[in-house]
Amino acid sequence: MGEKHVNQVIYAKWIAFVHFVKQWMSPALFATLGVLIIGIIVLFVPPYIGLADNGDFFRVFSSNGMYVDQVQHTATQFGYFVKDYPIYEYFNEQHTAFFSSQSLFIQSALFLNNFFLDGIFDIRFLALLYFIFLLGAVYLLVEGITTKMKGFSGYVVALFAILIFGDTAYIAYFNSFFGEGLMLIAMLYISASLLLIYQNRYNDYWMLALFFVSSLLLITTKQQNAPVAIVIGMLGLLLLFIKKNKAFRIWTASALGAIVLTGVLMYAFIPETFVTINQYQTMTRGVILNTEEPEKDLKDMGINEQFALLKGTTYFQKYKMVETDSPFMEENFYRHFGFVPVLEFYISHPNTLLQMLNLSAEHAFTIRPLEMGNYEKSAGKPFGAKTGFFTLYSTVKHNASPSSFGMIVLFALAVILGYSRGSIQKWRLGDFRGLVRLDLVLILVGTSFAVLLTTIVGDGEADLAKHEFLFNVCFDILILMILASLTEFTWEQIAKRRAKKHV
Repeated sequence: MGEKHVNQVIYAKWIAFVHFVKQWMSPALFATLGVLIIGIIVLFVPPYIGLADNGDFFRVFSSNGMYVDQVQHTATQFGYFVKDYPIYEYFNEQHTAFFSSQSLFIQSALFLNNFFLDGIFDIRFLALLYFIFLLGAVYLLVEGITTKMKGFSGYVVALFAILIFGDTAYIAYFNSFFGEGLMLIAMLYISASLLLIYQNRYNDYWMLALFFVSSLLLITTKQQNAPVAIVIGMLGLLLLFIKKNKAFRIWTASALGAIVLTGVLMYAFIPETFVTINQYQTMTRGVILNTEEPEKDLKDMGINEQFALLKGTTYFQKYKMVETDSPFMEENFYRHFGFVPVLEFYISHPNTLLQMLNLSAEHAFTIRPLEMGNYEKSAGKPFGAKTGFFTLYSTVKHNASPSSFGMIVLFALAVILGYSRGSIQKWRLGDFRGLVRLDLVLILVGTSFAVLLTTIVGDGEADLAKHEFLFNVCFDILILMILASLTEFTWEQIAKRRAKKHV
């Protein structure tokens, strides 16, 4: 009897605490504050955490009016994160034709930077802008998931959100010129807007605008995201039916059309330099990478068999068998294949495709590139040292996730089937808003597979961890949604048992 009384007291105090927290802080705000604390420590408290340059930064900072001491910068590549970048005072002779929505954030950060510093760009100003937008994305995503959840279950979901999207493996991208940080933010906003439409939480027009702008930001971050426009544009058609308002349908159709058109334009205007790099590695690190008869495969594609000697090489490696950007290569190699012929080759060689997809799956769950260091050289850490602060989720995920493409397919089918429950009835009743959550699941799954396929066809297995970053984001949003559903179900079962006991 005494033990039962103690348990009742503990339960009563727990309920009182829940009501107190619920009164002053929503799950969304709780998650946002958690990510805020972690992000401040990672990005703005010494030793600052970021990502070292792997050679990709040049086209970004040079396009935005910055430069580096090439000798010093080369010495830090891959090993040390660089915080400060000199700004061109007069003429930028290194200007390159590089379009990305990332430049909007970099230019805004430069504008803010110039109020405090003269002639030097501190990358933490870019991290600050990204981080502010991340906090908004986390708030809306958790709000979209937990709006109708009862009891303390929403706060459990908020904890999961902190563990996943507050992970340093994600946040470290903000202190770098990699576009992945913006891709994370954009995908979170896309998901949040659809979940909030599903919950009928805010004004549909505002959520449609958020969905539209976020989709454009995602697609224009990198040319490799162009196929994602097709996924979003096609699956987004469901939004046409959530309201019978003609004006809403016109705005929705226009937004979806603009998203698809943007994807087409991004693909059409990929700079020739990037096309050459991708073509080279698509062949040497993709088509002929795992084959025992590279000469035969090259011949099947109408390419001189002697290029089989390039098997396994990369465009940027220090010691080259041939000048990768020479007229000879253009005439005898690059002009003989492109995206479509490579895709046709993989379709006609399913074993080779499956090998590449399995190789892709092995790297698909790695959030941060393992070859890049996280610390500044001044921090006194070894070359290439990586932080272990708040990396529980990314570490467990990297070590425990499936390493075969077949397992990814099974996971995707299970998730789709799980969220398809009752969808036929909703369709018959015309409850299209009730189908939006399933639509989001399809967009996330479709985007994930689009990333895996375009990575293999467009650049082989070179730098897979970074190229498959968007796969990680989509997967983690799905994981958070699944954890939320399990938490909600568990809480309901606990509530039912307690109700029976009191009866």
